[in-house]
Amino acid sequence: MKRLIAAMMVLMMAMAGCSGEPEVGPGELYAKTLDGKTFTQADIAEKDLTIINFWGTYCMPCLAEMPDLAAYEKELPDNVQLITICVDAQGNEKSAKKILESAGYEGITLVSGNEKFEEMCDYAMVIPLTIFVDSEGNQAWDEIVGAQEDLKKTYDEMVAKLLEEGESEDE
Repeated sequence: MKRLIAAMMVLMMAMAGCSGEPEVGPGELYAKTLDGKTFTQADIAEKDLTIINFWGTYCMPCLAEMPDLAAYEKELPDNVQLITICVDAQGNEKSAKKILESAGYEGITLVSGNEKFEEMCDYAMVIPLTIFVDSEGNQAWDEIVGAQEDLKKTYDEMVAKLLEEGESEDE
Protein backbone atom coordinates (compact mmCIF):
# COMPACT_ATOMS: atom_id res chain seq x y z
CA MET A 1 0.00 0.00 0.00
CA LYS A 2 2.84 2.41 0.89
CA ARG A 3 4.47 1.70 -2.46
CA LEU A 4 1.22 2.44 -4.29
CA ILE A 5 0.80 5.77 -2.51
CA ALA A 6 4.45 6.69 -3.13
CA ALA A 7 4.15 5.76 -6.81
CA MET A 8 0.97 7.85 -7.17
CA MET A 9 2.66 10.84 -5.51
CA VAL A 10 5.65 10.60 -7.86
CA LEU A 11 3.32 10.35 -10.85
CA MET A 12 1.28 13.36 -9.71
CA MET A 13 4.42 15.47 -9.16
CA ALA A 14 5.77 14.49 -12.56
CA MET A 15 2.50 15.37 -14.24
CA ALA A 16 2.31 18.72 -12.47
CA GLY A 17 5.78 19.68 -13.63
CA CYS A 18 5.44 18.42 -17.20
CA SER A 19 2.27 19.83 -18.69
CA GLY A 20 3.87 19.90 -22.12
CA GLU A 21 2.98 23.56 -22.52
CA PRO A 22 5.72 26.18 -22.64
CA GLU A 23 5.92 28.66 -19.81
CA VAL A 24 4.95 32.19 -20.73
CA GLY A 25 5.25 35.27 -18.61
CA PRO A 26 2.36 37.50 -17.61
CA GLY A 27 1.01 39.41 -20.57
CA GLU A 28 2.79 37.17 -23.09
CA LEU A 29 1.04 35.45 -25.95
CA TYR A 30 0.22 31.76 -25.79
CA ALA A 31 -2.03 30.28 -28.47
CA LYS A 32 -3.06 26.99 -30.02
CA THR A 33 -2.77 26.54 -33.76
CA LEU A 34 -5.33 24.94 -36.03
CA ASP A 35 -3.07 21.91 -36.33
CA GLY A 36 -2.82 21.49 -32.53
CA LYS A 37 0.60 23.02 -31.97
CA THR A 38 1.46 26.00 -29.80
CA PHE A 39 2.50 29.52 -30.72
CA THR A 40 4.05 31.88 -28.18
CA GLN A 41 5.79 35.19 -27.78
CA ALA A 42 9.03 33.33 -28.55
CA ASP A 43 7.73 32.57 -32.05
CA ILE A 44 7.18 36.29 -32.61
CA ALA A 45 10.64 37.12 -31.21
CA GLU A 46 12.27 34.84 -33.81
CA LYS A 47 11.28 37.22 -36.63
CA ASP A 48 11.91 40.90 -37.26
CA LEU A 49 8.31 41.32 -38.33
CA THR A 50 5.12 39.31 -37.95
CA ILE A 51 2.10 40.03 -40.11
CA ILE A 52 -1.12 38.95 -38.38
CA ASN A 53 -4.29 38.63 -40.45
CA PHE A 54 -7.63 38.24 -38.65
CA TRP A 55 -10.34 36.49 -40.62
CA GLY A 56 -13.54 34.49 -40.22
CA THR A 57 -15.09 31.58 -42.05
CA TYR A 58 -18.28 33.63 -42.57
CA CYS A 59 -16.52 36.72 -44.00
CA MET A 60 -16.70 36.91 -47.79
CA PRO A 61 -13.90 39.52 -48.17
CA CYS A 62 -11.71 37.33 -45.91
CA LEU A 63 -12.36 34.29 -48.09
CA ALA A 64 -11.73 36.28 -51.26
CA GLU A 65 -8.28 37.43 -50.10
CA MET A 66 -7.17 34.07 -48.67
CA PRO A 67 -5.52 32.82 -51.91
CA ASP A 68 -3.54 36.09 -52.10
CA LEU A 69 -2.48 35.68 -48.46
CA ALA A 70 -1.45 32.09 -49.18
CA ALA A 71 0.71 33.15 -52.12
CA TYR A 72 2.19 36.07 -50.19
CA GLU A 73 3.08 33.91 -47.18
CA LYS A 74 5.13 31.58 -49.38
CA GLU A 75 7.37 34.34 -50.74
CA LEU A 76 8.28 36.15 -47.52
CA PRO A 77 11.93 36.54 -46.53
CA ASP A 78 13.18 34.46 -43.59
CA ASN A 79 12.97 37.37 -41.13
CA VAL A 80 9.25 37.98 -41.77
CA GLN A 81 6.30 35.69 -41.07
CA LEU A 82 2.60 35.84 -41.79
CA ILE A 83 0.15 34.14 -39.46
CA THR A 84 -3.61 34.18 -39.43
CA ILE A 85 -6.12 34.20 -36.61
CA CYS A 86 -9.46 32.64 -37.44
CA VAL A 87 -11.84 34.44 -35.09
CA ASP A 88 -14.54 31.77 -35.31
CA ALA A 89 -12.46 28.60 -35.59
CA GLN A 90 -13.35 27.10 -32.23
CA GLY A 91 -15.99 24.51 -32.99
CA ASN A 92 -15.56 25.33 -36.66
CA GLU A 93 -12.15 23.76 -37.24
CA LYS A 94 -13.22 21.61 -40.21
CA SER A 95 -14.53 24.61 -42.13
CA ALA A 96 -11.44 26.68 -41.35
CA LYS A 97 -9.12 23.87 -42.47
CA LYS A 98 -11.11 23.37 -45.67
CA ILE A 99 -10.97 27.09 -46.51
CA LEU A 100 -7.23 27.30 -45.88
CA GLU A 101 -6.53 24.13 -47.84
CA SER A 102 -8.63 25.32 -50.76
CA ALA A 103 -6.76 28.65 -50.79
CA GLY A 104 -3.37 26.94 -50.60
CA TYR A 105 -2.46 28.51 -47.26
CA GLU A 106 0.13 26.38 -45.47
CA GLY A 107 1.16 28.80 -42.72
CA ILE A 108 0.21 29.12 -39.08
CA THR A 109 -3.38 29.77 -38.05
CA LEU A 110 -4.17 30.53 -34.41
CA VAL A 111 -7.54 29.47 -33.05
CA SER A 112 -7.50 29.83 -29.25
CA GLY A 113 -5.25 30.96 -26.47
CA ASN A 114 -4.67 32.79 -23.25
CA GLU A 115 -5.78 36.25 -22.16
CA LYS A 116 -3.27 37.98 -24.47
CA PHE A 117 -4.69 36.03 -27.42
CA GLU A 118 -8.24 37.01 -26.42
CA GLU A 119 -7.15 40.68 -26.20
CA MET A 120 -5.81 40.44 -29.74
CA CYS A 121 -9.08 38.96 -30.97
CA ASP A 122 -11.11 41.65 -29.18
CA TYR A 123 -9.01 44.24 -31.03
CA ALA A 124 -10.27 42.90 -34.35
CA MET A 125 -13.62 44.67 -34.42
CA VAL A 126 -13.75 44.46 -38.22
CA ILE A 127 -12.38 41.69 -40.41
CA PRO A 128 -10.38 41.17 -42.46
CA LEU A 129 -7.87 43.09 -40.39
CA THR A 130 -4.10 42.92 -40.67
CA ILE A 131 -1.63 44.19 -38.12
CA PHE A 132 2.16 44.21 -38.12
CA VAL A 133 4.14 43.50 -34.96
CA ASP A 134 7.86 43.74 -34.26
CA SER A 135 9.95 41.05 -32.62
CA GLU A 136 8.87 42.27 -29.17
CA GLY A 137 5.19 41.93 -30.06
CA ASN A 138 4.55 45.67 -30.33
CA GLN A 139 2.25 46.84 -33.08
CA ALA A 140 4.61 48.38 -35.59
CA TRP A 141 2.22 50.44 -37.69
CA ASP A 142 -1.40 51.22 -38.36
CA GLU A 143 -3.53 48.26 -39.26
CA ILE A 144 -4.87 47.48 -42.70
CA VAL A 145 -8.65 47.20 -42.58
CA GLY A 146 -10.56 45.29 -45.22
CA ALA A 147 -9.51 43.22 -48.17
CA GLN A 148 -6.90 44.85 -50.38
CA GLU A 149 -7.30 45.22 -54.13
CA ASP A 150 -3.58 44.53 -54.54
CA LEU A 151 -2.61 42.68 -51.36
CA LYS A 152 0.98 41.97 -52.45
CA LYS A 153 1.72 45.61 -53.29
CA THR A 154 0.10 46.95 -50.12
CA TYR A 155 1.87 44.44 -47.86
CA ASP A 156 5.22 44.77 -49.67
CA GLU A 157 5.18 48.53 -49.16
CA MET A 158 4.35 48.16 -45.47
CA VAL A 159 6.95 45.42 -44.88
CA ALA A 160 9.69 47.39 -46.65
CA LYS A 161 8.88 50.52 -44.65
CA LEU A 162 8.79 48.69 -41.32
CA LEU A 163 11.99 46.73 -41.93
CA GLU A 164 13.74 49.93 -43.01
CA GLU A 165 12.55 51.70 -39.85
CA GLY A 166 13.75 48.76 -37.77
CA GLU A 167 17.19 48.87 -39.36
CA SER A 168 17.55 52.62 -38.76
CA GLU A 169 16.59 52.16 -35.09
CA ASP A 170 19.32 49.53 -34.70
CA GLU A 171 22.03 51.90 -35.92
